[in-house]
Amino acid sequence: MKRQQPDSVRRPFQASPRTAAVAASAVTAAIMASAQMTQEAQAQPPQAPKAKPGAVQFSDQDAVSKFYIRGYNYCDAMVLADFWKESTPYDAKVRLGHKILAWGPSDGEFHVRQARGEALKKPVEELPCWYTDGGYSYDDAELLGQYWGTGISDSKIRMTRLLIGGNDVVIKAALRSAHAGQ
Repeated sequence: MKRQQPDSVRRPFQASPRTAAVAASAVTAAIMASAQMTQEAQAQPPQAPKAKPGAVQFSDQDAVSKFYIRGYNYCDAMVLADFWKESTPYDAKVRLGHKILAWGPSDGEFHVRQARGEALKKPVEELPCWYTDGGYSYDDAELLGQYWGTGISDSKIRMTRLLIGGNDVVIKAALRSAHAGQ
Protein backbone atom coordinates (compact mmCIF):
# COMPACT_ATOMS: atom_id res chain seq x y z
CA MET A 1 0.00 0.00 0.00
CA LYS A 2 1.34 3.35 -1.00
CA ARG A 3 1.69 5.98 1.66
CA GLN A 4 0.33 9.36 0.85
CA GLN A 5 2.38 12.50 1.56
CA PRO A 6 0.84 15.57 3.11
CA ASP A 7 -0.24 18.31 0.70
CA SER A 8 2.55 20.68 1.82
CA VAL A 9 5.20 18.23 0.64
CA ARG A 10 3.64 17.38 -2.65
CA ARG A 11 2.91 20.87 -3.85
CA PRO A 12 5.69 23.33 -4.60
CA PHE A 13 5.80 26.44 -2.43
CA GLN A 14 3.99 29.35 -3.92
CA ALA A 15 4.46 32.68 -2.19
CA SER A 16 1.70 35.16 -2.07
CA PRO A 17 2.38 38.44 -3.87
CA ARG A 18 2.79 40.16 -0.51
CA THR A 19 5.36 37.58 0.75
CA ALA A 20 7.30 37.85 -2.53
CA ALA A 21 7.40 41.66 -2.26
CA VAL A 22 8.68 41.52 1.34
CA ALA A 23 11.39 38.98 0.40
CA ALA A 24 12.50 41.06 -2.58
CA SER A 25 12.71 44.18 -0.41
CA ALA A 26 14.83 42.34 2.16
CA VAL A 27 17.26 41.09 -0.50
CA THR A 28 17.52 44.57 -2.04
CA ALA A 29 18.20 46.13 1.37
CA ALA A 30 20.94 43.56 2.10
CA ILE A 31 22.62 44.21 -1.27
CA MET A 32 22.51 47.98 -0.77
CA ALA A 33 23.95 47.71 2.77
CA SER A 34 26.78 45.49 1.50
CA ALA A 35 27.58 47.95 -1.30
CA GLN A 36 27.61 50.87 1.15
CA MET A 37 29.98 49.03 3.53
CA THR A 38 32.30 48.25 0.60
CA GLN A 39 32.38 51.93 -0.44
CA GLU A 40 33.09 53.04 3.13
CA ALA A 41 35.91 50.50 3.46
CA GLN A 42 37.47 51.71 0.21
CA ALA A 43 37.26 55.35 1.30
CA GLN A 44 39.24 54.74 4.50
CA PRO A 45 43.02 54.46 4.45
CA PRO A 46 44.37 50.93 5.02
CA GLN A 47 45.16 50.14 8.61
CA ALA A 48 47.75 47.83 10.07
CA PRO A 49 46.43 44.38 10.75
CA LYS A 50 45.25 43.80 14.28
CA ALA A 51 47.38 41.53 16.42
CA LYS A 52 46.00 38.10 17.11
CA PRO A 53 44.17 37.86 20.42
CA GLY A 54 46.66 36.72 23.02
CA ALA A 55 49.65 37.68 20.86
CA VAL A 56 52.49 39.35 22.69
CA GLN A 57 52.82 43.07 22.00
CA PHE A 58 56.33 44.51 22.00
CA SER A 59 57.27 48.12 22.56
CA ASP A 60 59.45 50.11 20.21
CA GLN A 61 62.19 49.96 22.85
CA ASP A 62 61.95 46.14 22.83
CA ALA A 63 62.34 46.27 19.05
CA VAL A 64 65.40 48.57 19.20
CA SER A 65 66.98 46.35 21.85
CA LYS A 66 66.43 43.31 19.63
CA PHE A 67 68.04 45.21 16.73
CA TYR A 68 71.24 45.69 18.74
CA ILE A 69 71.16 42.26 20.41
CA ARG A 70 71.20 40.69 16.94
CA GLY A 71 74.45 42.55 16.25
CA TYR A 72 73.23 45.28 13.94
CA ASN A 73 74.76 48.75 14.14
CA TYR A 74 73.99 52.36 13.27
CA CYS A 75 75.23 51.94 9.71
CA ASP A 76 72.80 49.02 9.27
CA ALA A 77 70.01 51.31 10.48
CA MET A 78 71.04 53.96 7.95
CA VAL A 79 71.18 51.38 5.15
CA LEU A 80 67.72 50.05 6.07
CA ALA A 81 66.28 53.56 6.39
CA ASP A 82 67.53 54.35 2.90
CA PHE A 83 66.22 51.03 1.51
CA TRP A 84 62.78 51.28 3.13
CA LYS A 85 62.55 55.07 2.69
CA GLU A 86 62.12 55.51 6.45
CA SER A 87 62.47 59.07 7.70
CA THR A 88 65.13 58.22 10.31
CA PRO A 89 67.55 55.40 11.15
CA TYR A 90 65.66 55.02 14.45
CA ASP A 91 62.47 54.17 12.51
CA ALA A 92 64.40 51.50 10.61
CA LYS A 93 65.72 50.03 13.89
CA VAL A 94 62.18 49.84 15.23
CA ARG A 95 60.83 48.31 12.03
CA LEU A 96 63.54 45.65 11.79
CA GLY A 97 63.33 44.91 15.52
CA HIS A 98 59.59 44.30 15.27
CA LYS A 99 60.13 42.03 12.28
CA ILE A 100 62.67 40.00 14.23
CA LEU A 101 60.39 39.81 17.28
CA ALA A 102 57.43 38.71 15.15
CA TRP A 103 59.08 36.42 12.60
CA GLY A 104 62.48 35.50 14.01
CA PRO A 105 66.13 36.33 13.27
CA SER A 106 66.11 34.86 9.76
CA ASP A 107 63.50 37.41 8.69
CA GLY A 108 65.75 40.20 9.95
CA GLU A 109 68.75 38.75 8.14
CA PHE A 110 66.74 38.55 4.91
CA HIS A 111 65.81 42.24 5.01
CA VAL A 112 69.31 43.38 5.99
CA ARG A 113 70.89 41.32 3.18
CA GLN A 114 68.52 42.89 0.66
CA ALA A 115 69.21 46.42 1.90
CA ARG A 116 72.99 45.88 1.98
CA GLY A 117 72.99 44.49 -1.54
CA GLU A 118 71.11 47.49 -2.89
CA ALA A 119 73.29 49.96 -0.98
CA LEU A 120 76.51 48.41 -2.32
CA LYS A 121 75.30 48.95 -5.89
CA LYS A 122 75.30 52.71 -5.36
CA PRO A 123 78.11 55.07 -6.34
CA VAL A 124 80.26 56.36 -3.49
CA GLU A 125 78.51 59.73 -3.28
CA GLU A 126 75.13 58.01 -2.73
CA LEU A 127 76.15 55.51 -0.06
CA PRO A 128 73.74 55.71 2.90
CA CYS A 129 76.46 55.68 5.55
CA TRP A 130 80.16 56.42 5.82
CA TYR A 131 83.00 54.79 7.74
CA THR A 132 82.62 57.38 10.53
CA ASP A 133 79.05 56.10 11.14
CA GLY A 134 80.67 52.84 12.22
CA GLY A 135 82.69 54.65 14.88
CA TYR A 136 85.91 54.83 12.89
CA SER A 137 88.08 57.93 12.71
CA TYR A 138 90.22 59.69 10.14
CA ASP A 139 93.26 58.25 11.96
CA ASP A 140 91.84 54.74 11.43
CA ALA A 141 91.38 55.44 7.72
CA GLU A 142 94.91 56.83 7.50
CA LEU A 143 96.41 53.80 9.27
CA LEU A 144 94.47 51.35 7.10
CA GLY A 145 95.40 53.29 3.98
CA GLN A 146 99.05 52.69 4.83
CA TYR A 147 98.41 49.07 5.85
CA TRP A 148 96.44 48.26 2.69
CA GLY A 149 98.69 50.40 0.51
CA THR A 150 95.73 52.32 -0.89
CA GLY A 151 95.94 55.80 0.55
CA ILE A 152 93.41 57.54 2.76
CA SER A 153 90.66 58.20 0.20
CA ASP A 154 90.53 54.61 -0.98
CA SER A 155 90.72 53.24 2.56
CA LYS A 156 87.71 55.39 3.56
CA ILE A 157 85.71 53.97 0.66
CA ARG A 158 86.87 50.42 1.38
CA MET A 159 86.02 50.77 5.08
CA THR A 160 82.61 52.19 4.20
CA ARG A 161 81.79 49.38 1.78
CA LEU A 162 82.98 46.75 4.27
CA LEU A 163 80.82 48.34 6.96
CA ILE A 164 77.75 48.50 4.70
CA GLY A 165 78.31 44.87 3.70
CA GLY A 166 78.29 43.79 7.33
CA ASN A 167 82.02 43.06 7.38
CA ASP A 168 82.96 45.23 10.32
CA VAL A 169 85.09 42.34 11.65
CA VAL A 170 87.41 42.72 8.63
CA ILE A 171 88.02 46.37 9.50
CA LYS A 172 88.67 45.54 13.16
CA ALA A 173 91.07 42.73 12.28
CA ALA A 174 92.94 44.98 9.82
CA LEU A 175 93.21 47.71 12.45
CA ARG A 176 94.59 45.21 15.01
CA SER A 177 97.17 44.00 12.50
CA ALA A 178 98.06 47.55 11.44
CA HIS A 179 98.53 48.58 15.08
CA ALA A 180 100.70 45.51 15.68
CA GLY A 181 102.79 46.44 12.64
CA GLN A 182 102.12 43.22 10.75
